[in-house]
Amino acid sequence: MKRKTIALLVPLVLALTAACGGGGSSAADVGQAGPIGRGPNEPPGGSAPVIGNFPLTGMPAVDATKLRRPAVTVKIDNNAQARPQAGLEAADVIYEEFTEGITRFVVVFQSADAGVVGPVRSVRPGDPHIAKPFGGPLVFSGGSAPVLGVVRAAGIPQVTENDRETLRRRSGRRAPHNLYTDTTSMFRKAGAGAAPPAFSPFLALGAAPTAAGATPVPAFRLSPAPGVTAQYQWDAAEAVWKRSTDGRPHTLEGGAQLSPRNVIVQYTPYVTFPDDPKVRYPEVIGSGEALVFMGGMQVRARWSKSSAAAMTTFTDTAGRPIALSPGQTWVHLQTPGAAPSIG
Repeated sequence: MKRKTIALLVPLVLALTAACGGGGSSAADVGQAGPIGRGPNEPPGGSAPVIGNFPLTGMPAVDATKLRRPAVTVKIDNNAQARPQAGLEAADVIYEEFTEGITRFVVVFQSADAGVVGPVRSVRPGDPHIAKPFGGPLVFSGGSAPVLGVVRAAGIPQVTENDRETLRRRSGRRAPHNLYTDTTSMFRKAGAGAAPPAFSPFLALGAAPTAAGATPVPAFRLSPAPGVTAQYQWDAAEAVWKRSTDGRPHTLEGGAQLSPRNVIVQYTPYVTFPDDPKVRYPEVIGSGEALVFMGGMQVRARWSKSSAAAMTTFTDTAGRPIALSPGQTWVHLQTPGAAPSIG
């Protein structure tokens, strides 16, 4: 009888330990790390007919619900204490911006899903102009009153830490690097909005770059913030740029290395926020120089964005729109003059 009682108690104790976290993370409070289903770099499998192409990746779509759903944008931490981040391999577009000595990411989801996304951090003055063309809500932890005013003035639905159904603190992580969400919660918050406009023209799957002046580049390195480095190594077998940060492979929860198909270096002036002189942010409305890395090639380009609501366009030296490789795109909002080191 005693052995039977002990046998019944052991799984109960284990279940309680997992639920409480014990200083670690439990499945209940973090969901499933990594993409749910296929990621933005993966073509659809099976025999289902293709019904269109995803607007932000150019990848073939077989799921009408995903093809037509709105995008959601979330602000993600890139402090060393925030790594490894979660869910970024499922994002369609990732912007990296300088902010007060480090970088943070503005991450856009539409075509793929992730059970864990984070850590989520605060909004900055330039984020509304980055997020607005994609439509849908902007998800972040919070922000100063003047910056929140900028978000409201941009007419973007905002989701903050006050929304406990969308954002949750996670066990096993220290604040402020422990706020997380997931795409199911974010898309639920977005509701039945419209799909975003196309991010760019896209090449056919497997096609080589057609932009004028494309030159081969095996690898490149740049510094998006003082003391922060980002390196990209072209992987011809997988047709992606393998990303490293500060000299180490930039891996996520679950072990995947960040590997965009396209990397864009957009030379963007940074301006001082009038309400807080410590805060500088990228001015993404206007035009300027850019470099586009895709298919193991570098293309010299120009960017242009006519208004907050307009999607940024990228043209080659012949003035033609640049067709990107289908898949995930990484955009570095880089201070003008900070040229990458090639090779």
